[in-house]
Amino acid sequence: MLFWELFKLSRQRRTYLGLGAAALVPIIFVAAIEITHQGPEAGDAPFAAQLFSNGLVIPLITLAFGSFVMLPAIVVLVAGDTVAGEASAGTLKTILSRSIGRTRFFLVKVAAVALYTLAVLVVFAGVGLLAGWLVVGLKPLAGPDGTPIPVGEGIALIWACAGVLALPLLALAAVVVFLSAATHNSTASVVGGIVFVLLLRLVSGLGLTGFLDPYLITNQFDAWLNLLRQPVDWPPVVRAIWVSVLWMVGFFLGAWGIFVRRDILG
Repeated sequence: MLFWELFKLSRQRRTYLGLGAAALVPIIFVAAIEITHQGPEAGDAPFAAQLFSNGLVIPLITLAFGSFVMLPAIVVLVAGDTVAGEASAGTLKTILSRSIGRTRFFLVKVAAVALYTLAVLVVFAGVGLLAGWLVVGLKPLAGPDGTPIPVGEGIALIWACAGVLALPLLALAAVVVFLSAATHNSTASVVGGIVFVLLLRLVSGLGLTGFLDPYLITNQFDAWLNLLRQPVDWPPVVRAIWVSVLWMVGFFLGAWGIFVRRDILG
């Protein structure tokens, strides 16, 4: 069932739009800095001072800017169609009228969305790393305290950062899957997911969330930057892990509860 679900996902235009955007952004970024010879200021992005001399910096900077809105939007684009797409196409009744349990069907859907989310990050970071290698080359990074970070450790650090970022993105996917199961409307789920992210960013920026601010899902998108400190600032990273897991489990259970109880065949 998972293979079939991934096959269906691979046939959807929005899947290619998402993965294509994830691959295109690092390429556009590299092309822009090569043409203009300008980049972010040293205080605006990780290792920005080494941007023109080390390709390892490219995926780190693109992750920093992509994690703000773009990567969440790419994930929302497909997650919003999880259940709503089947309902809109009229295939949900047909599938569930066969001997397929609702829970099993829902778990397969969730697994496909999770794999897509991870694929987006792999493409985004991988293309950035490849572009940096082709254009600038890979050299040891000068750490925050001046200590050189070998190329191998730098590559491992990039993937570790992407792994930490994957958790809040999966949590966001859970929120949108919940909207998809609740509304049975792909457009409403996608728009709702994007509005959700922007609204949390807004209220957090205005200081309206008080003591809840460290536990907002959007504030976990930047936790991976703490891996770049020396020594590593672990508390925000650990908090991002368990906060993301709580959001993820809570909304997936909520979506499952709605899905298994909703009258779809009636």
